[in-house]
Amino acid sequence: MGFNLEYNFYLELAVIPLDIILFLFLNIRYKKKTQVNNALKLFAFFVMVATTVDVATAIVTSAHNLVPNWVHYIFNTADSMLASATGIAFIRYIWAYVKNSEFKLRYVLTQILLIINYGLLLTNPFTHLVFSYDENGNYIHEKLFTLVAYVFPIVFFLIGCVYMYVHWKNYKKSQVTTMTIAIILTATLFLLQMLFFDTFLITFFVASLGVLVIYLSLESPDYERLIETMEQLRESQSREAAVVAKERLSKEIMIALSQAVDAKDHYTKGHSIRVAEYARAIAEQMGKSEEECEEIYYMGLLHDVGKIGVPEDILNKNGRLTDEEFGEIKKHTVTGYDILHTITEIPGISTGARWHHERYDGKGYPDGLPGSEIPEEARIICVADCYDAMTSKRVYSTPKTQEEVRSEIIRCKGTQFDPDVADAMIAIIDRDKEYSLREAV
Repeated sequence: MGFNLEYNFYLELAVIPLDIILFLFLNIRYKKKTQVNNALKLFAFFVMVATTVDVATAIVTSAHNLVPNWVHYIFNTADSMLASATGIAFIRYIWAYVKNSEFKLRYVLTQILLIINYGLLLTNPFTHLVFSYDENGNYIHEKLFTLVAYVFPIVFFLIGCVYMYVHWKNYKKSQVTTMTIAIILTATLFLLQMLFFDTFLITFFVASLGVLVIYLSLESPDYERLIETMEQLRESQSREAAVVAKERLSKEIMIALSQAVDAKDHYTKGHSIRVAEYARAIAEQMGKSEEECEEIYYMGLLHDVGKIGVPEDILNKNGRLTDEEFGEIKKHTVTGYDILHTITEIPGISTGARWHHERYDGKGYPDGLPGSEIPEEARIICVADCYDAMTSKRVYSTPKTQEEVRSEIIRCKGTQFDPDVADAMIAIIDRDKEYSLREAV
């Protein structure tokens, strides 16, 4: 029996050079390995390979008894597998524009469909459920042929389309419009080939033009810069969220809250703001970054916020506190923590409130943490808090002289205070020749 070509594959044959040129161009043009770049190149690769294999399969299938059946099986199986792989590559291209938790679930579902598809194709030589050959090498469509050869690839393209429409806000208007037109045309031609022109190969011809359309219509000259900007924006989302949160809980609001606490305690007016300023000065002296210094300032502002829960008659008592009353005072650390730790947008804002009364020797409260187990911010606020207590007028004491304050900090190094934080405070005191760091008289 001679060789008779049974398939019209000239359209697909004509676009193979275009596929090769476009694939090579994309690899040269888009060297940056962004997710979208890689997805577009992968899609172009599968279209190029699938088109070539589709043409080769048409030639091999037309050869009938000139080619062994096992060769027929290899080409037709590879052809169908590549059709589905091209659909998966299209999905990845659509997905590349959107990063969210749904990606993993959808990816798993498509992989399950792909495994089923490939399972049917790879077991077909033993089951003959998809296609088979008679003794003369004639190609025969079996009962699952339409499902495997047409339905699975169409489903993969449809999944990508649905995902794009669900998340249409992530795409430019021109992208949605162009892709909609291309998808409708591709689906129409796919159905025409399946129903009426079974021997006229047009599927991958359309896919090849699709890659060209995507490049010419959707990917602008500023494409790489656009994608790079998108990646940078996505990477900075968490930082932006923190900035937005800090703006929402602005410095003015924090100051107002700290002033409300100070107003409740008649003997500590301005205490919270001074502690915040001293804490920031210590952090700067210790070489902290501007961002870290600002965060410590906020912690200092709100370190006594838990006093909102302490009865005013205890806070403003004239005379010595009883053990029970002092126990109520001590609760302000935990109360403050409970109030502030719910502000999840600014991690650590509750640190100063809970642990600013811990001691370096482990004899503080509420948790009795020693040394470096106490968060460093709290160790800084502890020194700032004590410094303000010593330099301000209290019902139970008068302000100390600068030398007395300096001596007391040195005396408490390693017991009440972190030595490094104490040294930073001493350096600040030594620069303050006019003794300006204290409550205004």
